[in-house]
Amino acid sequence: MSAERQLLYGLSVASEVPLHQDRAVGVDGEPDVDIRWGDPVALTLEPPAGRVLAHLETDQPYYTFTRTGDGGWMLRFYRTCDFVVAPDARSVRVHVVEGADPGVAGILTAGALLSFLVTIRGHVVLHASAVHLGAGAVAFVGRSGMGKSTMATLMCAAGGALITDDVLRLDDDGDDRLACRLGATELRLRKSAAELVEQFAVAPSSRLTSDARDALSVVTAQADRVPLAGIVFPLPDRERQAIELTRMGAMEALITLLRFPRLLGWTDPDILDRQFQQAGEIVERVPVFVAHVPWGPPFSPAIAPAIADAVGLGVPAG
Repeated sequence: MSAERQLLYGLSVASEVPLHQDRAVGVDGEPDVDIRWGDPVALTLEPPAGRVLAHLETDQPYYTFTRTGDGGWMLRFYRTCDFVVAPDARSVRVHVVEGADPGVAGILTAGALLSFLVTIRGHVVLHASAVHLGAGAVAFVGRSGMGKSTMATLMCAAGGALITDDVLRLDDDGDDRLACRLGATELRLRKSAAELVEQFAVAPSSRLTSDARDALSVVTAQADRVPLAGIVFPLPDRERQAIELTRMGAMEALITLLRFPRLLGWTDPDILDRQFQQAGEIVERVPVFVAHVPWGPPFSPAIAPAIADAVGLGVPAG
């Protein structure tokens, strides 16, 4: 199977595993990351060998990440797959659990795995969807289910272009600016996809993902390193009639940002310390807002202009 080459989160990624992204790049030179299918593995609920870096479970274990004895990493997503990452972090093998859906492993590859690889390289990773508007970008940050993708969809329907969904890498571009790197080209929605499609002048195409979400293919941003103009924490409220945005103070913004990492359950002190320092720099340099959003369907046409105006990017074109 040929390896598709994509530019995602600042990395040249060659992947046999379908990523369902549209950031194709040429094949000159070695990729930053080469992802290949490995052999199937038996189901186990035992943690992988090595020093534990992160662990997440609710009523049952979800994942464990370890640093292995050879200097590489093992990311075990129980009941789905193991990612074996080479010591140079440039080669990954994806071993699907026998009987598991390879499509779900692909979703984890495009999201969790690439988030991990960007994180261990020392870059800023936010649990965010971002949209390019005019001269800058707005990012929606929060845990799964808080409406990040829905808010990004509304901004795209109002004339924005998608920078990424669910995973956002930020780089320091100097001059006190943080720049957004291009990422995912689909918006993965849990529900209300049909109602959101109606917001577009031309309906975007969609597909059903292996985890039963609707993935919309909207207009995507083409410019890399768009300056981040503002961060918004959406708070959906079905009882509210009008959107209300409030700028947060630096300490409140820091505490809130730290509540929503893209990968939960980190125990490694070096990673935790770096994430704290990075979050502190972000809230000092980028305005952060909490948005109480009247939640649909139907969704108010006033939502997108209010957000664009709050972050200083003007009213997006319809």
